[in-house]
Amino acid sequence: MNAVGGNVAVSGLSKASCQGDAVYKKLLGKIVRGTPQIDISDCPDLGPVLMAAAAANNGAHFTGTRRLKIKESDRGAAMAQELLKFGCHTEINDNDITVHGCTLKSPELPLNGHNDHRIVMSLAVLCTVTGGRIYGAEAVSKSFPDFFERFSSLGIDLEVEN
Repeated sequence: MNAVGGNVAVSGLSKASCQGDAVYKKLLGKIVRGTPQIDISDCPDLGPVLMAAAAANNGAHFTGTRRLKIKESDRGAAMAQELLKFGCHTEINDNDITVHGCTLKSPELPLNGHNDHRIVMSLAVLCTVTGGRIYGAEAVSKSFPDFFERFSSLGIDLEVEN
């Protein structure tokens, strides 16, 4: 959220975590400060949110992206498709992805969650800037069933349809 202009503090995360995702803060910082090249081969699950942050900032070049194709969705292709709805262009190659930074626009078409919890959560972050509708948002139940309740508790105006 902070990488797209929010101001959210998260507590309770272990600094000794062995999870690949533990590098999120360092990588998001690089994206906010410039147009970095980032190897995500050790943390492919961060791909969608890093791509979202890159689109909202100055862009980024991601290497080590091959594994994004074999997750719950083809995460690189899915994010490229959805980022285009925000007006952001992406170039996908076999093992690298370039996300060009853009001025986010409100999507005219509904966003697609691609049955992937990380895609839905990444799109939701961008929607805090532009608004939007995400179909298939129930995919968050895989890893974060109360995601939208917690999101709402931050004062974010959202409507959840069942």
